[in-house]
Amino acid sequence: MPRPPMPPALVGRERERAQIDGLLARTAEGEGGALVLRGQPGIGKTALLEYAAARAPGALVLRTTGFEHESALAFAGLYGLVSPLTDTLLAMPPERSGTLAAAIGLSGATGEAVSDRFRVAAQLMMLLASAAERRPLLILVDDAQWLDRPSSDAVLFAARRFRAEPVAVLIAVRDGEPGDFTTPGLEEILVEGLPEPDAAALLTVTGKDVAPAVRARLLAEAHGNPLALIEIPGSLSEAQLRGDEPLPETIPLTPRIRRMFHERIGRLPEATRTALVLAAADNTGDAAVVLRAAAVLNLPDDALDAAEHAALIHTRGGRITFRHPLVRAAIYDGATLSRRRGAHAALARVLRGEENTDRRVWHQALAAVENDEQIAAALEESAHRATRRAAHAPAAAALLRAAELSTGEGRRTLRLAAAAEALWAAGRADRARAVASRALANADGEPSARLLRLGGIIEARAGHLRNACDQLLEAAQASRDPSGALETLIEAAGSAFFLGDAGRLGVLAEHAAAITPRTDRDRLIAFLVRGHAKLLAGAYEQAQDLLGAAAEQAGRADDPRALVWAARAESIAHGMGAGLAHAERAVRLARRQGLISLLPIALAQQSADLIGAGGYDLAYAAAEEGERLAAELGQGRATHLDHLAMVEAVRGRYDEARAHADEVLVLAQRNGSAYHAALARWAVGCAELGAGRPAEAAERLLPVTAVGNPGFNPVVGFAAMPDAIEATIRSGRRDEAERLTRTFAAWVAAAPTDARRALLARCQALLDERSAQEHYENAVRLAAALSPWERARSELLYGEWLRRRRRRREARPHLRAAHELLTGIGARPLAERAAAELRATGETAARTAPGAIDRLTPQELQIATLATQGLTNPEIADQLFLSPRTIDYHLHKVFTKLGIASRTQLVRYGLTRPADPSP
Repeated sequence: MPRPPMPPALVGRERERAQIDGLLARTAEGEGGALVLRGQPGIGKTALLEYAAARAPGALVLRTTGFEHESALAFAGLYGLVSPLTDTLLAMPPERSGTLAAAIGLSGATGEAVSDRFRVAAQLMMLLASAAERRPLLILVDDAQWLDRPSSDAVLFAARRFRAEPVAVLIAVRDGEPGDFTTPGLEEILVEGLPEPDAAALLTVTGKDVAPAVRARLLAEAHGNPLALIEIPGSLSEAQLRGDEPLPETIPLTPRIRRMFHERIGRLPEATRTALVLAAADNTGDAAVVLRAAAVLNLPDDALDAAEHAALIHTRGGRITFRHPLVRAAIYDGATLSRRRGAHAALARVLRGEENTDRRVWHQALAAVENDEQIAAALEESAHRATRRAAHAPAAAALLRAAELSTGEGRRTLRLAAAAEALWAAGRADRARAVASRALANADGEPSARLLRLGGIIEARAGHLRNACDQLLEAAQASRDPSGALETLIEAAGSAFFLGDAGRLGVLAEHAAAITPRTDRDRLIAFLVRGHAKLLAGAYEQAQDLLGAAAEQAGRADDPRALVWAARAESIAHGMGAGLAHAERAVRLARRQGLISLLPIALAQQSADLIGAGGYDLAYAAAEEGERLAAELGQGRATHLDHLAMVEAVRGRYDEARAHADEVLVLAQRNGSAYHAALARWAVGCAELGAGRPAEAAERLLPVTAVGNPGFNPVVGFAAMPDAIEATIRSGRRDEAERLTRTFAAWVAAAPTDARRALLARCQALLDERSAQEHYENAVRLAAALSPWERARSELLYGEWLRRRRRRREARPHLRAAHELLTGIGARPLAERAAAELRATGETAARTAPGAIDRLTPQELQIATLATQGLTNPEIADQLFLSPRTIDYHLHKVFTKLGIASRTQLVRYGLTRPADPSP
């Protein structure tokens, strides 16, 4: 079937049209995607959206447009987008649709309110994917920079995930507006001015007879802007077009276009101008609403006719549409204050029913000029409703306006404090800090503690860790709520621990010890804060006891954040990997409850414990997903990057490991996190050691393991110490190796586990040639407590030691075991070293071609693993925030790569998490 012809109004744009055509062609074949059109006002973005709509006759076209004065209305943009899919949404299972339905205020919605706005985004993606099973979808978003924040977050979240669904998303963004509307992960086109031949052709389309000199001037001033080329000739007199009269002075293009619209509006009758302000102030697009408001103002029934005749608006299907977004902006911004107030007051009177409650109160608020406690209270209630729908930015806007209208200083302060918290939840840190500072000046008691806590958290996320510690401590001291104070102290403890600041952490621990815990969660926090403090202070036996006590609370933990803390306590007390069960439960609960903002934190702990347990494939998948989500949510990425670097170092992907570690070091330099910097240097040290460069490895690892360094972190430092000992011995720095081994032995004595004893025995074997065999035997005997990586290294080192002493027959089993383990975890460089050593004994290592599992991407492996656990495609989709069709697409690729045809066959590959290492 031939393509429909290009709309005649679109001149040129061959490059943009080709990219849009390519996206639509891929969509027609079942492959989704997104494209962002970015450019100045009037440059032709809207025309390109219309071009796309005309080129997709078989698709269901869903549209929404942002408007600056509607950006405070929660999910206003999303409501317009999904309204045609209401029946589909309500027919979906509540667990996959209820939150979205409740968010946009659909009657019959059964979803529960959630604090995580990205749960709405996940359900939007599911809805669109479900609708796309019947026919392709084309999503058109115009003036996206003015969409309310929850709507734009949801659209962008969904747009990044369409791969195997016939869903095309086109987003038009106006440059040069306040704020920074970014679209990470999406392809962008910069729409620029038309080249002169196309601009001249478009100027001809206007039908005006223009003198050559005037034409040249217009082309020069328009800079290829299509809206200017169409509108400027219409604003000139015949004499000016002929060149008989001078042209107007040159002014910047966008203000000039707005002025032209102002002039055109100014020539309309008074009643029409008033009716247009009503239409511009309305956020429903419903002609009936505007006409009812016009009647309130005693305007004639035909008040809008003149605007239609002037082609400023058009009505279709009972809806009013403006010719261009600049027309609407020109009408509203050009109106007097009294006319805008009158319009909002009239709209407030005619918007009836519970479904219009929030719109009604906003119109009342915009009509008010004096303090009005009744409207302020109604706005506060509107903010509470928005918060229950995870619409934090609109909630903040409502609370700020409520504060302005408040009649008492106490109420104003409380509303400002709530606005600051909502701004922070919406990801607007700078604005939240400013509002919190303003509110704090008049706050005391618990509101003051809340504001101090918020300020401290903002400082921590901004990388000002020392300021964060001090402000959070002040908040905890000001709080009268024991549980709230402990929650604040663990936030502060995290910053102090990342800094490696034992003094600050000790002060925090003293305050935690002085609080009487009321719940198991309180006790978990108190033990954890005190345990971390003892750890940094070097009191390792006490730290072990406190962290062990914290871990004992884990069985009673019932929320993902507490489970992450419990996993961390287990891992520090008993070694990386010991907290895996808690970490995996935290991830499952975060997924099941739709807590997407918490999920990256849980994934970070899961990937750490998977590395400790030797599950490198799954660790890499978890770190990759966590990093991707953290970037989307504006959270810290350093931990995820550290874990990617560590897995890459183990597997010999040294360049990738260094690149990720370097990225972490840049981030750590900004925020002062000694912990993340140490992890990055440890990963690079492992890479250098694996690559056979022990001197370079030692240079990287010695600062990490130097107990006397101000930034020494015992969690990383002691874990890296066996690598540092091996590197220093191999590079001829025996004195430093002996010093490190003594330090490591003292720590193992204070915090003993079989895994730590096994690593200590290996280090002692490297140092003590006379007793090496005894130490190696101890290391191998206890090796079952180690991860496959560390177990293999112990076997390899013992086998090499035996082979160098010509005890080839004794060396073979150890080298063989090392080779099998290293091959199994994909550590190819060390596997090759083990194979070479085995050949030197007279035995050839069994050839092991890369397994089929090795060809799976991290995401494919993650999906395949969940499938072997018995989850259905929709259940996997829910966990990974993808569509069932995308899951099916990836599973098909998994089956093809593995040469299988069913999930039953998939089970034989053993895609399960590794067992927790023994303490």
